[in-house]
Amino acid sequence: MPNWITFVGSPPLAGKGVITHRRDVQFSLDIILEHLPRQPPTGYNGIKVPATASVKKCDQTTDKTLLVFRIYLSGATTKRRFDVVCKNCQRREGERRGTPSLIDFKADSDVIEQKNGKICVKFVFCCHPKHQGPDDTEYL
Repeated sequence: MPNWITFVGSPPLAGKGVITHRRDVQFSLDIILEHLPRQPPTGYNGIKVPATASVKKCDQTTDKTLLVFRIYLSGATTKRRFDVVCKNCQRREGERRGTPSLIDFKADSDVIEQKNGKICVKFVFCCHPKHQGPDDTEYL
């Protein structure tokens, strides 16, 4: 991983960037914006995450310089990119929280600001990779 991002705690990794998935595991990443290789002259005010079901509100972003944060998942075996939850997980998650996304960010706002020089981004995966197809059991 680059020096500007680290897992908080010990991530459930199977090796070489492969993520071992469990629906109940919350992942946390610490991001240090000052360590990013390229930045605007005034720096970033924070990170903007997608407004998923667990993001409580959407903040005003006018006059803020924000890094837009996205996570893309691929199957560890097929390398096929996944974008949506399967129908079963959509039915399960959708009953509780509206339209589910493959990655659900956990935040009070879609704009996360620095605390103690770091930004902590928390999220869970809402669908198991083998639901996407029989050839993948892990995310990359």
